[in-house]
Amino acid sequence: MKVLLINPPYSAEERYGKDLKNFGPLNEPLGLAYLASNLEKGGHDTLILDALALELSSHEICEHIKENRCDLIGITMLTPMYHRSIEVVNRVKEHFPDIPVVVGGPHPTILPEETLRDNQAIDFVVVGEGEVIFLNLVNTLEKRESVVDIKGLAYRGHGKIIVNPPPPMVSDLDELPSPARHLLPMHVYQITRSRTKSNHAYTVSVARGCPFNCAFCCRIFGKKVRHHSVERIIEEVQDLIDHYGAKEINLEADTLTVNKKFLYSLCDALISSGISRKISWTCESRIDTVDEKLLHKMREAGCWQTSYGVETGSQRLLELIHKDISIKKIEETFAITKKAGISIRAFYMLGIPTETREESLATIAFAKKLDATWSQFTLFTPFPGTELYHMAVKEGGIASRNWSDYKTHGGWTKGTIAYVPAGRSMDEMKNLQKKAYRAVYLRPKVILRFARDIDSWGKIFQYMLGFWVVFKTIIPFKEDADKAIRIDREELEQFSKDVYVDSPVYFSKSRFVRFINWQKLDSTVRLIPENDNRMVLDFACGNGVMLPTLANRFKTVVGIDLHTEAAERLKKRYKLDNVINVTANGLMLPFKDNFFSTIVSASTLEHFYELDSVLKELARIIKPGGHLIFLVPSENLFYQIGRVFLGYTKPEDHYHTAKEIEIAIKKHFKLKTIRSLPFNLPGFISVYRLGRAVKN
Repeated sequence: MKVLLINPPYSAEERYGKDLKNFGPLNEPLGLAYLASNLEKGGHDTLILDALALELSSHEICEHIKENRCDLIGITMLTPMYHRSIEVVNRVKEHFPDIPVVVGGPHPTILPEETLRDNQAIDFVVVGEGEVIFLNLVNTLEKRESVVDIKGLAYRGHGKIIVNPPPPMVSDLDELPSPARHLLPMHVYQITRSRTKSNHAYTVSVARGCPFNCAFCCRIFGKKVRHHSVERIIEEVQDLIDHYGAKEINLEADTLTVNKKFLYSLCDALISSGISRKISWTCESRIDTVDEKLLHKMREAGCWQTSYGVETGSQRLLELIHKDISIKKIEETFAITKKAGISIRAFYMLGIPTETREESLATIAFAKKLDATWSQFTLFTPFPGTELYHMAVKEGGIASRNWSDYKTHGGWTKGTIAYVPAGRSMDEMKNLQKKAYRAVYLRPKVILRFARDIDSWGKIFQYMLGFWVVFKTIIPFKEDADKAIRIDREELEQFSKDVYVDSPVYFSKSRFVRFINWQKLDSTVRLIPENDNRMVLDFACGNGVMLPTLANRFKTVVGIDLHTEAAERLKKRYKLDNVINVTANGLMLPFKDNFFSTIVSASTLEHFYELDSVLKELARIIKPGGHLIFLVPSENLFYQIGRVFLGYTKPEDHYHTAKEIEIAIKKHFKLKTIRSLPFNLPGFISVYRLGRAVKN
């Protein structure tokens, strides 16, 4: 069979935010590369399409499939990229309904039934370690046989979802061929900036499995540690040197130092082969698995940096998350690591369940005291399948069920975060993450240390950019949270297929038209009171373009329109569990008096001939002191000229000008803010008028 494996387009900006995107990694998708090499070994023609690395849209992925027809498509899925994976699944299935689609990765491994139940376009889910399961599936489909006996496979059958029992883990990792890097665009990959000294750094998977019990980890590779042989690792490293000019290697394992005997053998081989003189390497370790002798051996073999998961500066929380280490042991390990000449990357979490603000600040203070070369602060994220996920659910701190919000750098990204500890606020946690970076990196000794490390123009640029990113968190810039969340043009068009919508401008082929309309929504969002997060009505929600934005800001969102099919599709696609779409007429709203704290009416009021009756209904259902956010076309001479220029005629159901609407609003509300777009000037130079009105 011909198999295509896809890494979805999940950008660094989505993962880390606009400011940190340049510092995040772009790693080889080794999971797909292992799948591909095992399929090739089994005699199957295999391709990998790394849409993330190649910056391809779901539309461009489909174009690639048209040119390279295949018999089976596999798509990887992590929890934060869930929405992007599903976007690709749906687009592929729409264009190629006869090609089976398989998903795998940590998220569907933990939630196979939910993944299949919520996404009818997915045919199969690979649960767990995928190489053997996927090959068995491909062989079975090629022979047109039943999949019922394939261990580790989830699928639909007999009207229900079936999850087969798991297969045994691969006991000898050397049975798996080296990952198929020849199918990847190797020239574009870049390891995290803080763990590399060159642009020629790659990753070698050394081991699978972790024997420890950290409550924030789901351990999909099991607790038993399995290594590649030393000979196999040396061969793979040498191949990276010979074919890709590798100067640095990340030896990937949950804890490389857990098996000292193995690591001593690997270090000896790196030294005797001469590789330690050609490359340097990094790894991830654990506080209680190293000693002075081992660290010096690692340094001799070329290790220049190791990463430790410190997690927290609170002994209570260390015990809560089952780290089984003490504050004293952490300090001792940092001291002997520095003494061995090995640089340290330290990982910390903020916002662990039950964590108080004092404990958060203690973690930041502890990070300053330990003084690692690089310190990374993430916001605790309750990933499904972990002990802390269940604790967070029980505590009631889950702030979002939208998987795209499950990002550890949520303080730097727009929108909401997945979890907020009881008694604390989302704003506090997001600000705390930035405060931590300021506290650690804006110290004179740290700035001087980085200045001494500069040995190229590239580093000067990198360090200056990093300094500016951290420094500007002190300055009160307008945040991206004050902008509407963008939805892909092609997606919006698909949501609106075969149903009526009154807002096709958001999937117009004209970039200028789309730009103008998203700008007007940005301005609308900025009028929403920052301290209001209760309940909002998206009045005449159309195809739902505002629903993701409102769902991130309000506990409950109601979308109402005469036609809600497109909005309902968007809700399902983005898993907006706090959104309710209601089909109703704006003249007879099915809500009690004083029901909503805020109503957003974007480009809708002009459509109602009986405008005063509609405004009376809106005033009835808004709470006293509640807000009406409105946006209307000016319909002035400037606007009419714009219509002619862009080729748009005035809709027959635009009954009122902006001036007439403002006069009508004043009968029921007190106008607090009025603005014009694109220039906040009175008179004819405007396209839209928008404002915020308050119920008396």
